[in-house]
Amino acid sequence: MLEFDLILLKPSDVKDEWQEWFDSEHTQYYTRGGRRIELQELRDSIQKGIDTGETFTFGILDKGNQKIIGTAKLGPIDKVHGLADLAVLIGDKKYLGKGLASQLIKLASDFAFEKHSVRKLHSGILEHNVPSIKAYTKAGWIVEAVLSKHYNNNGTLQDWLIISKFNPRFHSNEVSTTHQVSLDSYFSSK
Repeated sequence: MLEFDLILLKPSDVKDEWQEWFDSEHTQYYTRGGRRIELQELRDSIQKGIDTGETFTFGILDKGNQKIIGTAKLGPIDKVHGLADLAVLIGDKKYLGKGLASQLIKLASDFAFEKHSVRKLHSGILEHNVPSIKAYTKAGWIVEAVLSKHYNNNGTLQDWLIISKFNPRFHSNEVSTTHQVSLDSYFSSK
């Protein structure tokens, strides 16, 4: 089994070869519409997170070869309401389909709950991004809502699934584990 770790990134950690992650077709779901992310944008985002202390961008490190294979971004953290966004990107295609994403989502969720007392994590996933839906739900996240035909992803209107994970210190198990939307249609038709 692959051993990995999350390491807090600095702008200088961003490697030029990561650009191919953002140019890849599989990352079109990460940006909701195929928007190309430039490395300077990533560096600026990391620096802003460091400056404000509200956003944390991690590199996903394969311990075996000491190579960063993707990123996980937590934040911005809304300290008033105890909320934060979490997005995970497995950039290196060789690591896709190995169950790694769900492990990373769980690890990052635990970090948010334990180190930052986040009450509730949230994110959104395009309906055709079934691997992400499966990874987040396997990591204990629930689908709270669907915004129908919300995003135009390369000419196709797609639903936007609002997903969440509740910190068990603040919420009952019933609230934190019950999907508000059936996932059957998303898994069966894709």
